[in-house]
Formats: sequence, structure tokens, C-alpha cells
Amino acid sequence: MLDEFEVILHEAIRSVEQALSLEDKGWINLSNSNNVITAADRKTSVTRARYYALIDPLASRSIHLMTDYSFGTGMSYNCKDEKAKEVLSSFWGSQDNKTVLSAKGQRKSSDKLLVDGEIFFALFISSNGSKVRRIDPLEITEIISDPDDAENVRYYKREWITAQSAPKVAYYCSFANEKDEAVQDSLGRTITKTQDALVYHMAINDFVGQRGNSYLLPALDWIQLYRQFLASRAAIMLALARFAWHTKRKGGAADVAATKAQLDDKQISAGAFLVENMGSDTQPIKTDTGAQNAYQDARILRLQVSASTGWPEQYYGDISIGNLATAKTVELPVMKMCQSYQSMWSGTYDDIDQMILSHAGIPEDNRYVDRDFPAISSEDASELAQSIQLMTLAFPEFASSRDVMQQALLSIGVNNVEDVLADIMAESKGMPEVKLAKALREFREVLNNGHK
Repeated sequence: MLDEFEVILHEAIRSVEQALSLEDKGWINLSNSNNVITAADRKTSVTRARYYALIDPLASRSIHLMTDYSFGTGMSYNCKDEKAKEVLSSFWGSQDNKTVLSAKGQRKSSDKLLVDGEIFFALFISSNGSKVRRIDPLEITEIISDPDDAENVRYYKREWITAQSAPKVAYYCSFANEKDEAVQDSLGRTITKTQDALVYHMAINDFVGQRGNSYLLPALDWIQLYRQFLASRAAIMLALARFAWHTKRKGGAADVAATKAQLDDKQISAGAFLVENMGSDTQPIKTDTGAQNAYQDARILRLQVSASTGWPEQYYGDISIGNLATAKTVELPVMKMCQSYQSMWSGTYDDIDQMILSHAGIPEDNRYVDRDFPAISSEDASELAQSIQLMTLAFPEFASSRDVMQQALLSIGVNNVEDVLADIMAESKGMPEVKLAKALREFREVLNNGHK
């Protein structure tokens, strides 16, 4: 047992030393502030993030929490201009685009952005129907900008291997370089597009350099240490569980062997009698596992993951450390974090929609898109219901507002908001005063049931 424990302890110490010596190995290059993480380091971090997001409870939970809270039942949009609405309905509702733009596609895009730190949308614009696809960030090997303006990205270089194991290289115009204005790359070669798609790059944690970094990046080392700590604790528990009783026996080796033979591989029922003479003494082995200390040690590591991702520790399954007052205190940072994330996605989808509407010939003044995300928490829905009720009493004209109805339907989790609104508008045509009443009827029922 001692040898096994020493092996476990040695492995744990070595893991900690490896994690803390990353800076000494050149993982952080202090001589170049614009190259804190190299391309090779980024590829490694993305691979680690993908792995942990799939197999680790803390990493997976962090990703799902952000997507669930921010996207919920799905995003909704509306256009006042009928022609613009028709164009976007065709684009968002296209069967070819469902893998990216449906509610499931939106959630998948969110997960990919959080895990990889960036997402590349390839937009194929056509009068016969525009398509949108995602490009694996690991396939984007170079971002080529205007030499005099690093923020003015012109092209993206993509390198990948086909299913037939053939290497491929392609250059895509950036979203901001629709006219294919040539520029030189880092080797002085003049670059122009080789693919028709426009690429839109969305990144997080991109405050240094042009590339994004995984949402999990600050937590990866702590997740690894936490997993190793729990594995070490489990190994110790299993080692201690190997022996439950010890028996002292008077006599020589033959007597000890005889007693051992009587008990080995024997199934003894609960509550059975143990009969022995004065020549032996059987006692339970007392094993203090130090569970309380281990719990606090594990919590210290888990708190690092919590601090890295922005989610309070009670969101990771341990509700014993929180109460109502604590929950109220930590809710505001969570709300702000999710609202910021929603705002980023709203801007991304708006940029894509504007490009689609522009190519469809929609005048700029008619391209406004009202985009709404579901309420982040149930309290939002309750407060919204009360606000709408009060506002409609003070301003009866709100009863005919499509935006108000849209928010109300989103708050109660209606998925097909556009279809429901179309039905309401059709049923109440010519009777504006009943439109909001129809839209909020189910909303009020949900609210009232929640207060019973």
C-alpha cells in the first residue's frame, strides 16, 4: 500500500510541477507582447479544450450553461419592411442553412465559439439562394491584413486535407473585402481570392493578436489538476477499501493460514455472529480518509475553474455552499456576462443579415432587423409580464405593437414566434385592441400559476 501511495503522490507532484513550469518552457513569450500564444500553442489549447468539453463535467457544464442561458429556446427576429422580411425568411428558413441557422444550429455555433474561441462563417451569396457554412478554425492558418492597417483584414488562408487525403489550399475574401482588393502576405506574395465565399470571423478573448482563444483556456490547467486530484483521491479510497478487518491470532504460521482459509472468498450475511476463542481477536480497521480536508482542497481547485468561466460554484452541482442571499448576489454578474454574450451574437447575425439584404437590393433605410433573445432567467419573464401589463394600461397603443408581442412570446418559451405572430395578426386583423391580449393570454396564465 505504501508503494502505491508513493506512486500516486509522485504523479500528482509531477503534474503540478508541469502545470506551473509552462512559463519556463517558453509557453509564454514575454519578449513579444503580440505573440503571447503561438500558432502551435493555440492549436494545442483548442485540442485540449475540445477534449475536456467532451469528457470533463466542469468544462462541459461551463459551455452548456453559457449556451443554455444565452440562447434558451432560440433567437427571434422581425423586419418592418416586408421585402426585407421575405429575403431573410428565405435565407434563415432555407433547408440548406438549417445546420447553421436553425435553433439547433445556433446552439452548435455557440458551443463551437466557446470551445474554440473563434468561429469562421463562410457566406456563399447567390440570387438563387445564399448559403452559410462553418470553417474549422484549425484549418485557417493565416489572416492577411492591409500592411498599414492590421484591423483591415483582407483574406483568410485555409489549408485542409480532403477525404481522399489530398492537401488543399484556398484564399477567401474577408467580409470587409467584398471587392477582392489584393494585398501581399507575410512572404510578399500578392494574394487574391480563390473561393467565392465571404468569410466572417467572430472571436472571443482576442484582445491580443487577431485570433480568438477558447473560453476554457484560463481554466484548462486547473481542470486537469482537479481531475488528477479526484483520481488520486479515488485511488486512495480504493486502496484503503482493500482491507476492512484485521485478526490477531495466537500461534504460528499454520494457525494464521488456517484462519485465513476460513474467511477468504466467503460471503458472510449481514448481522452474522463471529465466534472465536481466546486465541484470536478480530477488529475493524479504522480508516480516516480525511474527507473533509479533501473536500476543501477540491473546492479550492474548483473555484479556479469557477473564476475562469464566470459561473458561481453552485452552478457546478454543489448547492450546499449557497443560499438565497448568495444566489441573488452572484446573479447580477451572470446576467451581465450572458447579456454581453447575447449582444456579441446579435451583432454577428446583424452583420450577416445586412450583407444578405444588401445583395438583395434592399435600401439601407429598410434593412433594420429587430432581434430578440429569450429571457436569461425566469425572473426576467415575470418582471417583463408585469411591465407589459402596466405599460399597456398607461399606453393602450402598445396593444398593437408587434415588438411587444414578440418579447412576450419569447419570454414564455414559444419556439415558433413568427408563426404564432402571423396567426395572431391574421385572427385579429382590423381589431388592434385584441392583438396583445391574445399574445399575452398564455403568458399571464404561466405567470399566475408560478405565484400559486
